[in-house]
Amino acid sequence: MSTLQQASPQEPIPPFSYPDDKPIVRLVLEGYLRREELAAQFGLNVRTLDRWEALRVGPPRVCVGRTILYNIQSVREWLDSHEHQAFPTKRRRGFSGVKP
Repeated sequence: MSTLQQASPQEPIPPFSYPDDKPIVRLVLEGYLRREELAAQFGLNVRTLDRWEALRVGPPRVCVGRTILYNIQSVREWLDSHEHQAFPTKRRRGFSGVKP
């Protein structure tokens, strides 16, 4: 008899893996966020990201089937490109908005 047949049915055969292995999905998607994860990072609704995409103002995204993914580095670059210094505006007294 082989060693597999001699093992008792109560003893489970351990799967072939290492203790510090990551699931295969995380290895492939390392460096990407799903829509829900990015919306949570920004504190926004997922529909806001959809609206940004429709208006072509949001961060770049990758579509894999129906799954939408955002590259973390691309999102950081998009945030950096939208950074600007707020300048104080001069207020005019008595300006009614009508030109003479």
